[in-house]
Amino acid sequence: MRFLLRLLGSRLPRTEGRLGAPVRSEVAIRRDRHGIVYVEARDDDDAFFGLGFAEAQDRAFQLELFVRAARGTLSELVGAEMLDADRLARRLGFLRNARAQVGRLPAAARAQLEAFARGVNFAVRQGPRTHESVLLGAPPFVLEPADSLAVVQFIAFALCSNWDAELARLRVLLADGPEALIAIEAADPALLATEEGSRLERDARLLQAADALASEAGQLLRVGPSAGASNNWVLAPSRTTTGRPLLACDPHLSPMLPAYWYLAHVRTPEWAMSGAFFPGQPVASFGHNETVAWGFTAGHHDNTDLFVERLSDDGTKAFREGRWEGCEVRDEVIRVRGRPDVHERVVVTARGPIVTPCLSTGGPALSMRATWMAPRPFTSYQLFRAATVAEAREFFRSYPGDSENRLFADVNGTIAWQLVGDAPVRRGGHGLVPMPAWHGDAGWESEPLPFESMPGVTDPPEGFLATANQAPAAPTPSFLGADWLDGGRHARVVELLATKEKWDLESAMRMQLDRTTVYWKALREKVLSAVRGSAATQAVALLEAWDGAVDPGSTAASVYELWFAELMCRVCRAKAPRAWRAALGEGLNALLPHGMMGLRRSAQLVRLVQSQPDGWFDGGWPAEIRASLDAAVARLERAAGRDPKRWAWGKVRPLVLTHPVGTKPVLGSLFNLGPIAFGGDGSTIPQASVPFDEPLANPIGVPNLRMVLDVGNWEASRWVLAGGQSGNPLSAHYGDLLPIWERGEGVPIAWSKESVAEAAREQLTLAPTRG
Repeated sequence: MRFLLRLLGSRLPRTEGRLGAPVRSEVAIRRDRHGIVYVEARDDDDAFFGLGFAEAQDRAFQLELFVRAARGTLSELVGAEMLDADRLARRLGFLRNARAQVGRLPAAARAQLEAFARGVNFAVRQGPRTHESVLLGAPPFVLEPADSLAVVQFIAFALCSNWDAELARLRVLLADGPEALIAIEAADPALLATEEGSRLERDARLLQAADALASEAGQLLRVGPSAGASNNWVLAPSRTTTGRPLLACDPHLSPMLPAYWYLAHVRTPEWAMSGAFFPGQPVASFGHNETVAWGFTAGHHDNTDLFVERLSDDGTKAFREGRWEGCEVRDEVIRVRGRPDVHERVVVTARGPIVTPCLSTGGPALSMRATWMAPRPFTSYQLFRAATVAEAREFFRSYPGDSENRLFADVNGTIAWQLVGDAPVRRGGHGLVPMPAWHGDAGWESEPLPFESMPGVTDPPEGFLATANQAPAAPTPSFLGADWLDGGRHARVVELLATKEKWDLESAMRMQLDRTTVYWKALREKVLSAVRGSAATQAVALLEAWDGAVDPGSTAASVYELWFAELMCRVCRAKAPRAWRAALGEGLNALLPHGMMGLRRSAQLVRLVQSQPDGWFDGGWPAEIRASLDAAVARLERAAGRDPKRWAWGKVRPLVLTHPVGTKPVLGSLFNLGPIAFGGDGSTIPQASVPFDEPLANPIGVPNLRMVLDVGNWEASRWVLAGGQSGNPLSAHYGDLLPIWERGEGVPIAWSKESVAEAAREQLTLAPTRG
């Protein structure tokens, strides 16, 4: 099938020679043997121009998809199948909000975005156009500075801290009632019971609106990252063999191609920065400069709330405290390929925009408010100028983006953790379920929580810091949320860090591959006592001998994973028979087998198995545990046959890295990579969680970037992507890093000017054009 692409030409970017460009001075763009980019310029404008140019050469279609998703113009590219996604994007107002934020940026940050956009647009004009654009007949797109911030908002929406959990709870509440909601609550049932929204009357129209929102969100998130679950840890000099800090990060996002990260090094006479850049962003998300290193995981403090609105018959007013309040109403025109334009009426209440589709006049609706919607300045775009950890933390003082656990380390030996991302101050409630907007205490204060009130730690006595999306241990003066992810990965990270006093780069890289689930140790006694005597004797024997390592070659891991998933489904069905899939974190579409809600349920199931409370199953917990094992074995036999030797986890649940257009059957073999025997689950350090109702489906999230930084000895640091630098399937760099990723190894990003010159295999010089 690759001949189909070859008929369109290789469409590889120009990477050597000289090219006239709108730059002030010459800009060198070098590439090493893996296609990693090194940009050298004489000033900031040319440096960010060069970075945008190089990224668009390698990732133009990926960047265009993110930009179109944020703008709400996907239908213009692919037709009516993405119309609902565009409708939701217009209601959320990503681009509109971003344009307001651009006006609040410090001058230097605004200049960065402007230069980066110019570089992208110049590369797109120069061509060649991508295979995807040619196949879709798409015209060249033009990036504006606000698009970078719109993408930040889109990612904050996609890596939600809890709006999807609020939506799932609402669907359970409306379908099965408050008792069901309280019974299956994974976060804090006592806290939930006090929420005003948990006493909403069951309303079929509101349930219909909530279901429609879930469907539209699923469409929109098809082109964005999901499963915001990651690990990072940083070791103080006292805990390393080198006497320098060590920072390790492996962000877990959906297994898409190309990976969400672009490896680059940018240098001017005044500063240098290396790292992994998210498409459209001119500052490394994971990286370092001469003296400071940084990385993050999703923080999951609650920065987004849904509200139940009563709208007037004409949909232009919202009811609040006994009277009708006027709403902002605007018309958005959506161009649809092959069809007439569509007009979307956007209604914005005092809380935020109405995000549910208009199903009936005067009916109930849901509005959304998020800190990332606010017209506040980003101070983080100058992070690369930080000289110390203290300065790096200050660059997140105003951060209307997603919630993040930022780890820092510097060459002085300081290490720190800081929870960043603006946090709301609620007038009432805790944001666990949508609050009735007509109550006087529904909504937020105008200003977010002061930065000084956000938790953080510097130089802890243990000599290390680690985060894995778990609830912060540090005290917080204000309620920050309840929808943290399960603590299994964090517990395993801490457990391993305690096993040795001195760590080096190689041992940190090996730790990123550890696939032991801490939950089996907690479950083993109860499970084995329940299943002994089962007819599934081979499965029982496998579990009895299993050490809890969810390795790709393990057959016991397959038995455990399918048993766990089956029992999870039974638990949710027992209390929420109508909305049990929503309770599981029902997938929003085929690419999102389950939402973030599913990543919060494993620890709850462990607690239930350990305590086995009454009132769940007529036959009792042991019988249900045993029946779940029988069902798991039957599923394995259907998938792989009766011989347990064929049940290896990496075989029955392989990993496929998928390209957005690779979801089309005819194009999958051209754009996708795999299958790969990967292993792991939602609780292991290299996460590979599965949807509980389809446990053999493709993993929802994997560590598509791994980084270990030897702070100060930057040349020794290691990086790797699940895939490669290029988004072009005919490029040598589309998948050349994948075998290295599979082995758990990494490659360096050259740092010194001498090392960069030595590593370079190609050089393109952008030369100023006259006139």
